[in-house]
Amino acid sequence: MSRRRKAVSEVVASLVILLIISVLGTSLYSFSMTVMRSQQESLQNDIEIETARAKERLKVVYVVWDGSSDDLNVSVLNCGRLEMRIVDLYVNGVKVSTYLGGLGGVIPTSGLTTVSFTSPVGVVPDSLYQFVIISERGVTHVHSWQS
Repeated sequence: MSRRRKAVSEVVASLVILLIISVLGTSLYSFSMTVMRSQQESLQNDIEIETARAKERLKVVYVVWDGSSDDLNVSVLNCGRLEMRIVDLYVNGVKVSTYLGGLGGVIPTSGLTTVSFTSPVGVVPDSLYQFVIISERGVTHVHSWQS
């Protein structure tokens, strides 16, 4: 009778081990699928953002300065395939803090807008200035201007 109990206990032990391995395998599979799905969604989101950034283009059409103050008007043409917004502007590496108009508005495709601001750097005749225009997607556009 002791052999029979021993044989039954070995079978039960083997079944318990198989059950534990099956549960662990299923749990590991479920966890890995969740992680992979999350990674795939994150990657897809990153690809969409980069695709939108690649489609964004703008051109500074002209810069107007009246010659008496540091107020400037920069006219920007959206020549990309998406609407965009200008969220920041730098003049010679210094961030513009005083905007008089035009910042943050939606610029439609093929649309023209003018951003008016007081230059953080004194504007002097016959000097070279570099504008860095930053869009809401973080794309930077650089333009040089001779006053």
